[in-house]
Amino acid sequence: MNTRKSLRIAITGVSRGLGKALSQALAARGHQIYGCQLAVDAESGAQANPLLFNASVTEPGEMLEFAQAVSRDGAMDIVVCNAGVITARKPAWEIAVEDWQRVMQVNVLGVVNTLHAFMPAMLDRRQGLFIAISSGWGRSASWGLAPYCASKFAVEGLIGSLIADLPDGVGAVALDPGNGVNTEMLSICLPDEHEQYISPAIWAEHAADYIVDQLYRQNISGSCTVPHPGL
Repeated sequence: MNTRKSLRIAITGVSRGLGKALSQALAARGHQIYGCQLAVDAESGAQANPLLFNASVTEPGEMLEFAQAVSRDGAMDIVVCNAGVITARKPAWEIAVEDWQRVMQVNVLGVVNTLHAFMPAMLDRRQGLFIAISSGWGRSASWGLAPYCASKFAVEGLIGSLIADLPDGVGAVALDPGNGVNTEMLSICLPDEHEQYISPAIWAEHAADYIVDQLYRQNISGSCTVPHPGL
């Protein structure tokens, strides 16, 4: 039985993939999880942990409402900006401008909207950890994924700058999931390879402990990677 303090954790993009698996793994460890996604059905909305809310990271007003709803009993200990999108592999000039805009709106401005919604309460308490999911493709570019790579390089820069702005007690991390995870997003850009990678559920068992026991409890900030066995 886990006797350590239960944390209050908000996660965006919990309908599938890494967000769903991470929210379930953290809830199983006794933490109270508040998740947001684009649509919450009646059955899912009735559960208590993770507690789900309908909100889009691309809508500043919706993210503010989400933050206000989950923070009535106190500020979040951890916020994880997980919501993200990707495009199929194509040369940069063949990817439609609308697709570029969508990736930037979700992957970059979604982090900014979440930051605006949740950071003031962390600053008032002078405690908390703000995490934005990055990628190995946010540190080393790959062919055919210009919008995604650009967005994740932006996340790395955003978090690096944020760290310089934050007071002691409040941290920020650009978090690479590490080594590839077999998600729907990975199947879009690696259709012939994605099944060889570990499942989101297995990844989340490692990520949940790393986020809480290492990043949060040891007050770590910076550009980090979830350690897990990989393939």
